[in-house]
Amino acid sequence: MINAGKYKHRITVYKLGTEKDADGFSIASETRVGSYRAAVNTTSGMTLIKSNTDFEKAYTRFTIRHPKAELERGMIVYFNGTRYKIEYVNNIDYKNTELELQCVAVVK
Repeated sequence: MINAGKYKHRITVYKLGTEKDADGFSIASETRVGSYRAAVNTTSGMTLIKSNTDFEKAYTRFTIRHPKAELERGMIVYFNGTRYKIEYVNNIDYKNTELELQCVAVVK
């Protein structure tokens, strides 16, 4: 049995793509895939020093009920004003009831 109360955060998922502007140039676009309730856990974080610049890299796990939409690597999750890139999608125990999205946010 799944405890519905653990999904207390709202996330929105977008798929990245390209489209052409009025002048015919390709521009990046985001297409909304869906909005879901999620359980959020920060799994790890670290600070990287690269070329005299500080970067923070935080790994976050979002667990949602198994959606009808297909979610995949490379999609973008918006949560609490931060953009996260999906690096791994896991169908928990292959039960088709919950999806675990392992995401990374790189903030400069």
